[in-house]
Amino acid sequence: MNAVLFSEAWAEALGEALRNSQSYRRAAQDWEGAVVLDWNDAPSAALALHDGTSAACGVFLDLQHGDCRVARMATHTDYASARFVLSADLEAWTTLLAGRMSPTMALMRGKLKVQNGSIGALLPHAHAASELVRVAQGIDRNVLIAEEAADTSIVATAVPTITPEGEKALAVDNNTATPLRRLQSTSSIGLRFDLLPMRLWEKAKRLGIWNPADIDFTQDRIDWQTLAPDEQDMLLRLTTLFQAGEECVTLDILPLLDVVAQEGRLEEQLYLTSFLWEEAKHVEVFRRFFDQVAMVRTDLTHYHTPGYRTVFAQELPAAMGRLRHDHSAIAQARASVTYNMIVEGVLAETGYHTYHRILTERGVMPGMQRVAALLKADESRHLAYGIFLLSRLVVEHGDPVWHAITQRMDELLTPAVAIITESFAAYPPENIPFGLQQDVLVNFATLQFQKRMDRIERARQQTLAQVHAIEERELT
Repeated sequence: MNAVLFSEAWAEALGEALRNSQSYRRAAQDWEGAVVLDWNDAPSAALALHDGTSAACGVFLDLQHGDCRVARMATHTDYASARFVLSADLEAWTTLLAGRMSPTMALMRGKLKVQNGSIGALLPHAHAASELVRVAQGIDRNVLIAEEAADTSIVATAVPTITPEGEKALAVDNNTATPLRRLQSTSSIGLRFDLLPMRLWEKAKRLGIWNPADIDFTQDRIDWQTLAPDEQDMLLRLTTLFQAGEECVTLDILPLLDVVAQEGRLEEQLYLTSFLWEEAKHVEVFRRFFDQVAMVRTDLTHYHTPGYRTVFAQELPAAMGRLRHDHSAIAQARASVTYNMIVEGVLAETGYHTYHRILTERGVMPGMQRVAALLKADESRHLAYGIFLLSRLVVEHGDPVWHAITQRMDELLTPAVAIITESFAAYPPENIPFGLQQDVLVNFATLQFQKRMDRIERARQQTLAQVHAIEERELT
């Protein structure tokens, strides 16, 4: 049937489609609780389709373990009692229902807001939410609110999927003859010390000089023995994820250095030498924790969850390894999103923030407190470079790269957030070690993610000179 979006007919059609969808039923087996889908900028003509008493326009869905028991327009009572109220403007709903943005991406970017409940509580059900949206996409609909309001309809701008043909159009020809090398540092160009990568290089030389072997773990070993078994397990879990992640990024960054070098970006290459050196030190210092503090020599890969393996064993090496044969702007953007925005931005930064807070609030393990602070400082420079790189690529190559960035985010946000939820799932909900709260971690990651995506999006309106003039603090 053809139903007006956010009308009683559309709500009924959505409920019927959910009841008939086996894929939704499977994905939502663990879901329990009602949800309201709220159109937060609905004009008066849309509100007139409702009960005439509400200033809101929403669809109420009573969802229980894969079944949709009720689907209708929401009342005041529904808004108050629903487990989640998911609110967005018409442009965001149109983008979601057209399949141009995933629910997880919409939540992380703040396009879809959680009014009742929390992002942290909703994200474990990301697959169910995605299936619900997929089912809604199959409903024939007219996004006009009423015939008399036809001239006020909102049409969202299409966000094209990057096709192989599109990638080919932006590709670098890697088979052309190599020209004679021109050395920049002895030419009239010299080195551009004003460029952002050179400013990061200067900071790395001043602030990144620390030696893992100099960290004193004597008190840490004493404190470790006073921790409860579940607290030791949580720290082992977090440290294992850090350790394996740092080893992965150390191994996988080399193709990016090679691409930057072949493009003749000497200032960026100089900074990236410190990037690799710092990642290598991170690998060493976490191994010293296992050897000198926890004194653990067993295989710890049982802490690697499915989401973790997806990101670190599959997506990261694949995206970075592609740069060995594909130097295109889109390949670089997809690699940087994977490495900088997801691995370092969503995962590592959230982890280090949590790790440092655990130890400082408890007042234990001063050596690891110092390690966490040093790593956070190093990673802030890495993130700054990653956001700069993505911004530069957007300036130089335009919307095809921007769409590649958002597409890659959509692909990776679900397994990335799953790493957080899978780690919490290992402990009883009422007794999470150190009093950690999943919502707090997810909210921290979400706010940082939104800020950085907004920064990259602004590059669509900037020049390369403006991107180079950005201060580091604006990028972290």
